[in-house]
Amino acid sequence: MRHIAVVAACLLVVAGVCRAQSAPSPSVPDKSSGSRASRPSEKKAPVENGKLFGVMPNYGTVNAGSVTPMAAGDKFKLALRYFDPYTFAFVALRAGVDQAVNNKREYGQGMQGYGKRYGADFADGLSNSFFATGVFPSLLHQDPRYFRQGQGSGFSRASYAASRALITRQDSGRKAFNFSEVLGNAASAGISTAYYPDRERTAGDFAVRAGVQFGFDAGFNLVKEFYPDMARKFRKKAK
Repeated sequence: MRHIAVVAACLLVVAGVCRAQSAPSPSVPDKSSGSRASRPSEKKAPVENGKLFGVMPNYGTVNAGSVTPMAAGDKFKLALRYFDPYTFAFVALRAGVDQAVNNKREYGQGMQGYGKRYGADFADGLSNSFFATGVFPSLLHQDPRYFRQGQGSGFSRASYAASRALITRQDSGRKAFNFSEVLGNAASAGISTAYYPDRERTAGDFAVRAGVQFGFDAGFNLVKEFYPDMARKFRKKAK
């Protein structure tokens, strides 16, 4: 199936780039010692490698502040975090809902129709992660991670979180328009026309798929921003 070919192609490119970019993130040389390892003052911002609510992957969230820029290989490795048990389960549920409401109706029903929907939905997420987290951040020198504000009023934090879909950081640390997000969603939506049913390959369908992914990413930023607050409340209630 065509969506399987898309997944395989993404994996091959990711593997090649990761091997080529296996060197550590660039840093300014320490002239006094000549050794990067001997500089105890250089610290990376803590990266959260846990799970939101115990199940949702949260591998690219850091606290706002000064951070070491990511090498291109690290960005692609972050994109590969898409392969998580949660992803397989979520896509299975999504494909089931698609089949129940007869979305992508040309795929038909039964196990064959479900398999096609599962493959298409999985390929959608993989290509989005591949382009929005790996390809464009590497080419445009933008940081694909979410930098949590963590303080201020609820409105300011919510506004900040949602706006990160449009505003990001360059590797240099300065703010910039989030071309990686916009172009990544557009590329993923464009590729999906290679395996979606003929009736769902129009310009309108392309715009809807790109817009839905954009809105999902903005919403997920809100969850990342407020999750520590929610977790603390849950712990207090449990006690």
